[in-house]
Order: sequence, then structure tokens, then C-alpha cells
Amino acid sequence: MRAAYDAVEAAYAKAGHAPTWPVSLVVEPMPIMGATQSRAGRGHLIHVSLQAAESAMASGLIAHEMGHIVRTEAGHPSHDRTVHDRALARVTVPRAFARGFPRVARSAIGHVEDIYADDYAIPLMVGARSREFFGEWARNATRTAGDRWDEVFGALDIAFSIGNLDRHRLLEGDDPLRGLASDFAAGHGIRSLGELTTIYRDLPDPTSSEACEDLLAGLVRTVLGELRARPA
Repeated sequence: MRAAYDAVEAAYAKAGHAPTWPVSLVVEPMPIMGATQSRAGRGHLIHVSLQAAESAMASGLIAHEMGHIVRTEAGHPSHDRTVHDRALARVTVPRAFARGFPRVARSAIGHVEDIYADDYAIPLMVGARSREFFGEWARNATRTAGDRWDEVFGALDIAFSIGNLDRHRLLEGDDPLRGLASDFAAGHGIRSLGELTTIYRDLPDPTSSEACEDLLAGLVRTVLGELRARPA
């Protein structure tokens, strides 16, 4: 794990994006592949799951988390919780959706953070390996079954995965993954999959806090509209 971290840190440093705050890493059992906790000026703690640490994608995960670190240290608005909260406050959520909506909204915004992090990770470290990783993520999402919440979560994962691959020109126009996504949307009555994919693909950079807030509010409204259009 140390060698993987050192390789990532060296790649970021060579590109002029070395972290300036201290970085620590811990490998531990956790339900997700990884995460990073950051405290301004004090440092970052990268959490890596046991599963990820034992996989071939360990360096890719660390590179992704390093992308979050770079965005956080730079004060990028996509990684500013105040911007997130302002965007969410602009969206009126009907009472019937109030309990579950914060989770799906945070997922939609989390994908935005991930894409901005991958703008560093993919070109610096991961490259074409992203195709297999995000392709599998999208394929798993197309198998989603459940209520309207589950289906919208699945649509967000598909839109994020394909949008991210398109952003880095890693998905051909006739790739079978696009057909799977279209079949999922048609089969589950998802009307906004194309719109969501385009939002993720075309995230602007650089961007201002105001522009990012507008974008996130629009994204969240699109998700809410999809939920409201679906049968309970």
C-alpha cells in the first residue's frame, strides 16, 4: 500500500498538484471502497477498504482520493459543503419525499465531487483502466430492482459512470454499455437519464461558487422531477 501511495503522490507532484497538508492513510473494513476526511490546514485521512487494498485498483482508488484532496485544498466549489447546502436550500421538496430525498440528493452531488476528483485521477494515474471500473459500476446499476428510489439511485450511477467515461473520451459511441443504459431507462421509465449523463459529462472547470450552486440546484431539481414522475 505504501508503494501505491508513493506512486500516486509522485504523479500528482510531477503535475504540480502535490498536497500541501499532511496526508495519512488507513486500511480498514468498510462498506465502501474508500473515502477521505479533510480538516483545513490540519491534514487529510484517506480510508481504504480491505477489499480495495487487496485489489488491482488500489492505486486508482488512492489517486481518486488524492483528487478530492487537491480539490479540497484548492477550495473548489464542488467540494464546498456551504455551496452544497445553498443549492439544496433552493429546491422545494414535497412532504411526501422529505424523508428520503436528502440521501438521493447527496448521492447526486457526491457524483459531481467524484467527477471533479477524477479530472486529476484519470489522466494522471488511472487512464483506460477506468473503462472497466466504471463499466462494471454502470452494468451493476442496470440490474437495479426495487421501488422508485432504487431506480433513481440506479439512474444516477449509470449517468455518472457513462458521463465520466465520456468526459475523458473513454467510451465509443457504439459501446454496448450505452445500449444497456438505454434499455434500463426504457424498461424503468427513466426520462432524465440522458439529461443527467450530459450534466455529469459537461461539468465546467473552472467554475465559480455561484455557477456551481446553480448547477447543483438544477441537478437536484432534475432528480426530484424524476422521482415525482414515477409511481410510488
